[in-house]
Amino acid sequence: MLDIQTVSVLVVSVGVLSGVIYYIIEMRHQRRIRQTENLISLSPWFRLDAKEVQDAVTKVCSIEYTSYKDYLEKYSGKPEHLSLTMLGNYFEGMGILMYKKLVDADIVYYFWSDIVRSSFEKIKPIIEDMRKDEGDPNMFKFWELLYNEMVKREQQH
Repeated sequence: MLDIQTVSVLVVSVGVLSGVIYYIIEMRHQRRIRQTENLISLSPWFRLDAKEVQDAVTKVCSIEYTSYKDYLEKYSGKPEHLSLTMLGNYFEGMGILMYKKLVDADIVYYFWSDIVRSSFEKIKPIIEDMRKDEGDPNMFKFWELLYNEMVKREQQH
């Protein structure tokens, strides 16, 4: 039989263990919040307002080209190219947040799926040629990852 002192020690031990577990979980949560805040503060692209994002989407989706060379001749140094850069970096940041599991992919899907898919599909050939031209195979890698995740989720839904 257990005496009252043994039961008291057990109850206190369970309480302390519960507190330690809660503290560990809370510290992990706080670390994720700090990571998200750091990424957002480091990226100027997350400071775009809704109108700027919408304007960039409109310009990127209205780009007409037959080749990368044609794109450069028509849009290099013009607002459409700046919009492509802005939108690409915005979605690049969003892709990083999703990749690091700092934002839920379903939330991104519900808000951004159509825009991510249509804009990436529109300029995918440009990105592929930009990667070759710049010698950077990882250019807009996380935007592409974001795109692939949206396509995957579309097939699941």
